[in-house]
Amino acid sequence: MNDETETKAKLQNRSLDRGIDVLEALARHGACSLADLNRHTGLAKSTLRRLIGTLLERHIIRQSLTDKLYRSNVIFPPGSDAPQALELTMLVDRAMPHLVALTRKVGWPSDIHIVEGSKMRIVDSTRPLSPYRLNHGFVNRVINIFGSASGSACLAAMPDAIVAEHAKQTAGDPVWGLRRFDMSLDTYLERLETVRTQGFGLRLSNYLGETVLDDGLAAMAVPIFVNDWPSGAVTLVWPRTFKSPEEFSESFLPDLKKAAQTISNAIAGKQSAA
Repeated sequence: MNDETETKAKLQNRSLDRGIDVLEALARHGACSLADLNRHTGLAKSTLRRLIGTLLERHIIRQSLTDKLYRSNVIFPPGSDAPQALELTMLVDRAMPHLVALTRKVGWPSDIHIVEGSKMRIVDSTRPLSPYRLNHGFVNRVINIFGSASGSACLAAMPDAIVAEHAKQTAGDPVWGLRRFDMSLDTYLERLETVRTQGFGLRLSNYLGETVLDDGLAAMAVPIFVNDWPSGAVTLVWPRTFKSPEEFSESFLPDLKKAAQTISNAIAGKQSAA
């Protein structure tokens, strides 16, 4: 190896080491700003900007629209139940441009949720882009799979046996299980039949979200598919006092379904129908 080649190899290895430092910081500390990464890694901000640009381009990390923080697409931040597959996190990159377009068309904000065990996790939102002053929610918040619109949309796209397994895993849990809503599995499966018929999921009427106070919002959701499995959902969110779910769906469900189908096609590498 000549001197020039050796020097180049050392520079590439140093860049790789620094990129790994960034990923380790995100894995250890969770979502980070540029200043956070500077503090955690000791790397100059100019160096971090170059590394972040490459990591974003390769879909190894992402920057959330809601809070502008960087998150790893390889490992969930601390507190997560399980590692997150790269294919699943790339769903966010495929989804966000279409959700931005959806919000610009209809005005109402859209959230993207993923299935995580027997819960749902909010991974990004277009709420900052909406002209309506809804609370911005909390990226990375875990929510109840049975009570949420996104959860019911995903569960309705799964076989009943899988839904039963989720109910079994959370049996008796007053926060994450059906016990929270005083519902039996049979009653919930009947509700899912309604979801399948209407073509979208809604919040249970007695599910007020995971905030301390009632957030006053309604949500509808349709699933998005990774490898033909409902791995997440996209939502539209509006104040409950604005319109009933039936009225809202008449106006906005076609646009929501089209966005979800476009995202699923993009993940599968298919062309969307015109």
